[in-house]
Amino acid sequence: MWRMAGPGDRSEIAIELRSVSRRFRLHHETRTSFQDWFVGLLRPRGKGEEFWALRDVSFTLRRGESLGVLGRNGAGKSTLLKLVTRVLEPTSGEIIVNGRTHAMLELGAGFHPELSGRDNVYLNGSIYGFSRRQMAERFDRIVQFAELERFIDTPVKHYSLGMFMRLGFSIAVHLDPDILVIDEVLSVGDAAFQRKGYQALRDLKARGTTILFVSHWPELVREFCDRAILLQEGRLIDNGPVDAVAAHYERMLQEQPTDAEILRLRAVDEAGTVLEAVPSGSDLRIEVLLRVPPGSGEGLLLALDLYDREGTHLFGSTGRLADIVSSASEGDPAAQRVQAVIRGLPVAPTTLTVAATLQRPSEAGLAAVDRQETEVEVVAPWSAQERGLLRLEHIWESEPGGTSRGGRAVPRVEIER
Repeated sequence: MWRMAGPGDRSEIAIELRSVSRRFRLHHETRTSFQDWFVGLLRPRGKGEEFWALRDVSFTLRRGESLGVLGRNGAGKSTLLKLVTRVLEPTSGEIIVNGRTHAMLELGAGFHPELSGRDNVYLNGSIYGFSRRQMAERFDRIVQFAELERFIDTPVKHYSLGMFMRLGFSIAVHLDPDILVIDEVLSVGDAAFQRKGYQALRDLKARGTTILFVSHWPELVREFCDRAILLQEGRLIDNGPVDAVAAHYERMLQEQPTDAEILRLRAVDEAGTVLEAVPSGSDLRIEVLLRVPPGSGEGLLLALDLYDREGTHLFGSTGRLADIVSSASEGDPAAQRVQAVIRGLPVAPTTLTVAATLQRPSEAGLAAVDRQETEVEVVAPWSAQERGLLRLEHIWESEPGGTSRGGRAVPRVEIER
């Protein structure tokens, strides 16, 4: 259960989690043709394998404190932040949040791709309850901090990752949040802006803003946080002073061998620009960035699954990692990039959840090594009176042989290396 704190709650508490758990279900069958996919919608499905991203997590964050969240990829850090910000609901347990919360969980989140940077600034302000006049008072400072004066009237679908990050971060720090939730967004961008961004966090902290901060880097957590928690395989294994928890995490990294992990999952266009929305019937291109240390990729599988906003499993495909990964990415010889392209996505307008899961065969079946999710809006390409889960190409004929809009919709997955 998730709830905002009421008048009777203790005012010194900003965030409290009480025995919070979050479960996902993994389905392993592969559907590679439209017939498999369509029949799968009609056929009763098994429950699938349970994957607990978080198990029985409890902690309290007081007003004005900064809490660092440490753990390897797949430990449950991003799921925790999505639960706190109500992107996800807990399977069990209770979450209490007391204050206006601004979250930076994914690059481009909260932006409408067809709108300009200017319009998206005002849109974000309205989402958080600010009037147009209040946003106008902040507008120049937001744009100047983001260093986007030349591009503020450009549709954000043309922005680079760094531009997305700068604008989103600038909006967040200028909206005077009571609680700021950050998931490593400052890892993108040049060093100069990173220094400016970290100084903005210091200023917010000095003004009493509560900060929940995820990072892979214990040095950053030590610098910005008063306390830290450490997650491992969805469980909270340490909670205390930042130096002690960071040292625990460093020992864990040295003692345990590194497995393969998913570094990033996003929808992109052919040029690599991040997309928040795609038209129904167009291609859906999903990019997965992986880190596969030497010796860790043997037998690994990569599964891609699509769910609609109701949680209905629409499509799944699984491939051997050795067959689909590309060449190493620059700067990290263990980093691998793969793109899955679903041609002619025949899904009616909805919010798609895209899940990528690394799996390793074991005696008990397929074990999840790492998992990440992202959301993509599927929008109607034109105004139409249509219903249902699917959006199938069709024609209306006024007479035999008449022509109208028509075609076919056959989803298939192509792997681009």
